[in-house]
Amino acid sequence: MGKRRSRGEGNIRFRKDKGLWVAEFTYAPGKKLSKYAKTQKLVRDWLEEQKRLARNGLIVGDRKLTFGEFLQRWYQDVAMHNLRPPTISSHASTMRRHILPVLGDVPLSKLTPAHIQSFYSQKLNEGLAKKTIKYMHTIIHQALAQALKWGLVARNVSEAVELPAGHAHRVDALTRAQVNQLLKALEGDRLYPFYVLLVSTGLRKGEALALTLDCLDLEQGILRVEKTLNFVSHRGLVVGAPKSERSRRKVALPDFTRKVLTEHLAKRPVASVYVFCTSRGTPFGPRQVLRHFKTVLAKAGLPQCVRIHDLRHTFVSYQLAAGTPASDVQKIAGHASFSTTVDIYGHLMDEAHRESAKKMDSLFAP
Repeated sequence: MGKRRSRGEGNIRFRKDKGLWVAEFTYAPGKKLSKYAKTQKLVRDWLEEQKRLARNGLIVGDRKLTFGEFLQRWYQDVAMHNLRPPTISSHASTMRRHILPVLGDVPLSKLTPAHIQSFYSQKLNEGLAKKTIKYMHTIIHQALAQALKWGLVARNVSEAVELPAGHAHRVDALTRAQVNQLLKALEGDRLYPFYVLLVSTGLRKGEALALTLDCLDLEQGILRVEKTLNFVSHRGLVVGAPKSERSRRKVALPDFTRKVLTEHLAKRPVASVYVFCTSRGTPFGPRQVLRHFKTVLAKAGLPQCVRIHDLRHTFVSYQLAAGTPASDVQKIAGHASFSTTVDIYGHLMDEAHRESAKKMDSLFAP
């Protein structure tokens, strides 16, 4: 009686009765897969692929591994351990609501550029923004890149897909009058110092919410951005690393902001390591702050379409208008790259370029 092969073993032989080479792979005790081909190389390559599948825990017997099954496995084993908390939550929501219902049942080995292209077209017809389509493409591309590394696919088919053309996002800063309206409506509010900090330093909402006393030096007028706070489904408030390594930075405080923060810390009724905290000493949550911001907009008579992130845009816009070099603005704002600053705020540099051209006139003065 022949020895039963263990899981993960395989063999190659030539079948004279069929005139073909055959590779057999045992993926479970007593269960195996077979592949016939005209050349030994073809069956050997197939056998090596099955071994790679087994090493990554992706053997599924004689049924086809679907894109949905693989996507969820990639999300659990790779994405969740390498992405920031808010990105993990966003990935999960996008996969569940959009990608899996349409592409989930397609066999991974049969997924084509046409499948993905049709999916994007469908979502555009449903009214989704081009930015959302590009975000879904990022997820699909990252997942298929991993499938390629694991030897599950021969190529990353998402690379052959045409993405919808988009335009650089232009931002509109609040005017000086609007900033004054907002701050006037906040007078006496416990979150007044929080909004002053956002508009005067360009900190992201999560960076300001995570700010702790050990990162604030009011004597020197400097704060350090070392963490950010986000809300993650099923986990609550999570303090984690900043958005990128460039987001770790030192930020100088205007004298007005130093004064506001000094008074805030001296008068607050509760001790906490967080600069901005609730009556229990815990940090404010992003959702709590967003609800508060909408209320303040109404009180100030400002449009409800104004976002709290627009305070950061206002800071950057005023810096550029004041002649601060874009490379310096990139460092102050903590943008991941110089191109990010240019892509978002490039249109605000036009006036600075015109002023630079005017200065050259002195070279030609008689």
